[in-house]
Amino acid sequence: MPGTIKPIGIGNVAIVYARQATAGSGVDTLIVPGDTNPPVIFEPPAALSGGDLEVWVIASGEAGWGGCQVWMSSDGNTYTIAGTIYRGGRQGVLTASLASHADPDAADTLSVDLSQSLGQMLSGTMADADDFVTLCYCDGELISYQTATLTAAYHYNLTYLRRGVYGTPIGTHTSGSNFARLGPNDPSLFRYRYPASFVGKTVFVKLPAFNIFGQSLQGLAGLTPATYTLTGDGAVAAPAYVSGSWSGMPASSQIIERYIFATPVTFPAGLGGSYGSAGTAASAAASFAIAKNGTSIGTMSFAASALTASFAMGATVSLAGGDVLTVVAPAAPDATLANLAWTLVGSE
Repeated sequence: MPGTIKPIGIGNVAIVYARQATAGSGVDTLIVPGDTNPPVIFEPPAALSGGDLEVWVIASGEAGWGGCQVWMSSDGNTYTIAGTIYRGGRQGVLTASLASHADPDAADTLSVDLSQSLGQMLSGTMADADDFVTLCYCDGELISYQTATLTAAYHYNLTYLRRGVYGTPIGTHTSGSNFARLGPNDPSLFRYRYPASFVGKTVFVKLPAFNIFGQSLQGLAGLTPATYTLTGDGAVAAPAYVSGSWSGMPASSQIIERYIFATPVTFPAGLGGSYGSAGTAASAAASFAIAKNGTSIGTMSFAASALTASFAMGATVSLAGGDVLTVVAPAAPDATLANLAWTLVGSE
């Protein structure tokens, strides 16, 4: 009607747009996450741990799994929360055996199945492999790779392998062995630092899962713990030195050093870092036996005309407190070799 005044806020035309559905409608935020896969638990070498005593945990789950809490126990009965994993790792198993091979390994293929974690792998360059950018855990051995070839869903063949990375033992690994892709700064990697008093103890680990919405956290009671015995391998070992000297020429089969250990010491294979010298060079090759409790474990040898020694030891040797190390002259001593000094280098 002409001249009619309408109150402010009153509309004349009905809204023609459909009403928006409520956000989240139809989404079940309480979906069951499923169990956490059996984790990969290991202690990194000192080059990765920074010399600290650490144990690393890689965990994952299938669709719906959003992460897990990490609970630890020293007796299997009383558990304490140690942290939370918010992102699953790239975890799986070998689908074929991997032979032992010297590093680098351009002959073998590391075949893996990441179905349990729905994981994906990317190739790198040869430089990435050589710089250990593509680092993986393989049944206790750390390996890096250059090329990842997808062979089926979540299945890969990894080639050009760097073996025994960071001094881990190179070995033969059977089909079904644990595998995981990792990096020291990977957000899916859980790192737990423990005190030296825990070395040698077995820890129990439970990983109650929650779903992708952070809901439906599992209870501890129904979970079976994973167990791991702490070794202390990630700590930087303090150097240990056994030094000795002999004035003049040693007699036939003469013991020129007898050393009793007060604390445990380990000597590396090959006795790397050890050194020896002579004031007067040998006229012919001369080899001194290095023995543990009377059993030969290595040699200190002087070549003809040499003033410095070379050392040999077939494997790593550990000596406990009370063990005796001896250095014994050859049964037929050299006529000129004299005035010796040596240092055997190990670690505590």
